[in-house]
Amino acid sequence: MNVEEALYFFRKNKNLKQKDVLTYTDTSVYSKIETGKKILRFSELTDILERFSIPLEEFSEYLEDSIEQKKFRKLFKQCGNNPTDESSKYELLSYYNQLSFSKEMHLREMANFIGIKTLFSNYWKEISPVSQEELNQIYDLLIKKEYFFQYDYAVLSNTIFLFNDKQIKSLAKKVLPVKDIEIRNVETTEFIKNMINNLITTLLRKKEYEESRYYLKLAITKEGSLTFDYKLVIQYLDNLTSYLITGDDRYKENIVDYIHLLTKLGEQHFAKSIEREVYSIISESKDIPIFIQADL
Repeated sequence: MNVEEALYFFRKNKNLKQKDVLTYTDTSVYSKIETGKKILRFSELTDILERFSIPLEEFSEYLEDSIEQKKFRKLFKQCGNNPTDESSKYELLSYYNQLSFSKEMHLREMANFIGIKTLFSNYWKEISPVSQEELNQIYDLLIKKEYFFQYDYAVLSNTIFLFNDKQIKSLAKKVLPVKDIEIRNVETTEFIKNMINNLITTLLRKKEYEESRYYLKLAITKEGSLTFDYKLVIQYLDNLTSYLITGDDRYKENIVDYIHLLTKLGEQHFAKSIEREVYSIISESKDIPIFIQADL
């Protein structure tokens, strides 16, 4: 739906007439908004949603871009869980082939494009890895930002491990501590968690343990407002860092407990990703698994 269609959808399902929505002004004002004949101001939208008793976040879920992105996330996850499925692969490749990388492309499309390249270049010959030119453009784009939004984090989480040491540290200083994490929505928090995971594990592979501890501390500066699953990821990374520094098996046992918890919660794919990640870091394997949570 576009905005006008979504307003009509909610109004009809609330059994409201047009004259009942913006009661402080002429009925024709709302009518023109719903039919697209008047530019909708944000103050008007908040008044309308207040009348509908619908949160802005829920309303946005019905908009066309959000619905299309949900379809993409579902398809991406299907392919991530089973990259040999030809039907899903063909559908995702069809979407990928419609995209053309540039710094000017919509950040949502850039996040999707880079996510596909980073993960599926390991499985499919049709997908090439992220090129150095693409990586340079992404760095130039991100390093100039003063505030990161959802798709900024999505792009960064899927590329942070590809940058050189100096670039990684420059970008890490940009994004940590996370600004306004207490008001971020669920999707954005997921990308933030993913970004922190990839940042810390990249540093651990380089044996930069003190850097890892430093950024972990920045990641929990507002502990009281962090979600439970966010805290779990940070605790897992802290245990992994402590184990690599001390060799104390108690930290390793905590990691195993975390993997078991994920499995019990039905997060088998996530648990397997963590398990492979931990093994590759501890064993110093050159075969580095790419960790991308399949929910772009």
